[in-house]
Amino acid sequence: MMTTTMRVRCAAVAPARVNARAQRATRATRSVVKTRAAADDLKDKLSEVTATLSEKWEESDEKPAIVTLGVYGLIGLVAANGTLRAVDSLPLVPDVLELVGILFSGFFVYQNLLYKPDRAALKETVTKTLNKIL
Repeated sequence: MMTTTMRVRCAAVAPARVNARAQRATRATRSVVKTRAAADDLKDKLSEVTATLSEKWEESDEKPAIVTLGVYGLIGLVAANGTLRAVDSLPLVPDVLELVGILFSGFFVYQNLLYKPDRAALKETVTKTLNKIL
């Protein structure tokens, strides 16, 4: 038999559970809305890139050279992937390479990002290089 205090406790717990469920549902709805917005942005960017590529393709006179370059690029990626998988399967080599990467990153930060004049010099160098390329 249920006493009145047990009924009161159960009644007090039920709204809290309902509120928690409602909050989870609200979070899920926000997540879906954000995901849809991100998907729309991605579709817009993809259509923009596709339009730009098709425009450049039509302007180009060297279509066989572009296709050949793309095929060689794909072959290079496959070869690099195979090489990296082979190196990754060797014992201790991935750990040593990771340590070298961490040390080099630390050295780069110390040389170029730690002090304000160094940051300004790096920014100037990057800007000059980008201007040369573009």
